[in-house]
Amino acid sequence: MEIRRVWAMPNKWTFKIKPIKELIDRYVGDGKGWIDPFAGMCSPAEFTNDLNPETCAKYHMDAVEFIKMFNNELFKGCLFDPPYTYGQICESYKRWGIKSADLKNNNQLYAQVKDVIAPKIMPGGYVLHFGYHSNGFGRGRGFKVIEIVLIAHGGAHYDTICTVEKKMNRMLDI
Repeated sequence: MEIRRVWAMPNKWTFKIKPIKELIDRYVGDGKGWIDPFAGMCSPAEFTNDLNPETCAKYHMDAVEFIKMFNNELFKGCLFDPPYTYGQICESYKRWGIKSADLKNNNQLYAQVKDVIAPKIMPGGYVLHFGYHSNGFGRGRGFKVIEIVLIAHGGAHYDTICTVEKKMNRMLDI
């Protein structure tokens, strides 16, 4: 597993941060066969969703319901870049029907999304997970961490942690 640390200016739109864009270009390419349940404004994934109807995502619905739309489809990979904290969730989605009472534990919310998407990633496929931690999807869902990139933003900004995981063919491969 490779771990590296680089510096870059922060940006509200994660995928516009230069080293993150380079990481995405390396794994995602043209985005065909990739899914992004929290797409924001500049996701290269073919299948995009964001609750905010002002984004350029194709769908604007609950992330779990969005993923469930794709019954038996398998994806090459998933870009997983939700709001990182409870405060960011409230700020990002309050206007679009998310109530603070629904967000008592964003870890549970994201665990539900991960549980639904993990079986839809083909063996050998990837998840690029972005946040303030490197937990990603994890071994229990059949993934192995292959790369971590820490993006330092300087000053009082939190680092952005990019975790690249590969879906294993069998649990024994992990």
